[in-house]
Amino acid sequence: MLHQRYKDLYFLGLSKATLPNYWLKKCAYALRPRNGRRLHLHLGCGTKYIDGFVNIDANPQHKVDLWLDVRCGLPYASNSVDSIYSTHMIEHFYPDELNHLLRECRRVLKDEGGLRLVVPSLKNAITAYQQGRRDWFEDSFPRHFDSLGGRFSNFVFCDGQHRTAFDFDYLNEMLQNAGFGHVEESAEGKSRLYSEAPPAYEPGDVKALPHSLFVEAFK
Repeated sequence: MLHQRYKDLYFLGLSKATLPNYWLKKCAYALRPRNGRRLHLHLGCGTKYIDGFVNIDANPQHKVDLWLDVRCGLPYASNSVDSIYSTHMIEHFYPDELNHLLRECRRVLKDEGGLRLVVPSLKNAITAYQQGRRDWFEDSFPRHFDSLGGRFSNFVFCDGQHRTAFDFDYLNEMLQNAGFGHVEESAEGKSRLYSEAPPAYEPGDVKALPHSLFVEAFK
């Protein structure tokens, strides 16, 4: 397994490499007529390409519509995006990087637009740990551990890949500080932003104690 310090250097290089693409797209989108087309962004798509969205990722090995490290910003005009969707990405950012990204999300969203975020649930991980539920935690990613503490560490810290962990109150605070006016907790298959058809993430997850926290924020 490649150590996280080397992954950090790799993605730092990728971030700088995507900057010219950011500026090219920013200029192109500024000149492109909107023509009433709806615009939905999928940030940090990874291997989960979603039709109908602009799928954005910094890793050029993934199928993407836009190659971009979102820490550089979003190359869209203010008030031009209908929705933004992202799963298990923002926990990989430092707080200052996340604050910048959330402010960018709010800037590009239309007044009636919204943001849907899915992150690992810190609250439910603590509950599972307190209840001694070793089976709730995966035992082998990113490292194999038999102990409950090791599995908890895997989930929360992910071998150093996660910079922070969220419960609803903390994520709500970050979103409010970025200027979002209304923040609410959601769930798998439930969404005010996408009505009855939100993008599926973990449809088979444990409903009584899901692994992920779903949050939607509106301007």
